Amino acid sequence: MKVYIDDTICKGCGICIYYCPKNVIRFSSVQNRKGFTTAEVYKIENCSGCKLCEIGCPDFAIYVIKEATQTIVAKE
Repeated sequence: MKVYIDDTICKGCGICIYYCPKNVIRFSSVQNRKGFTTAEVYKIENCSGCKLCEIGCPDFAIYVIKEATQTIVAKE
């Protein structure tokens, strides 16, 4: 699972933090170029891939990518 937060778009509203059931996201300790304290990913191993952070973000600054699992197909 990968969670990307575009800190050039994020305004630090905290909606993603509120909606994340696994506490994967928190506020960053630094500000972006616009002066906003943005969100950051810090417990990616807890991510379930529910995309509630992505759905809730009013600025479309977050997207979640489920990594493809390798499938082995047996030849007959």
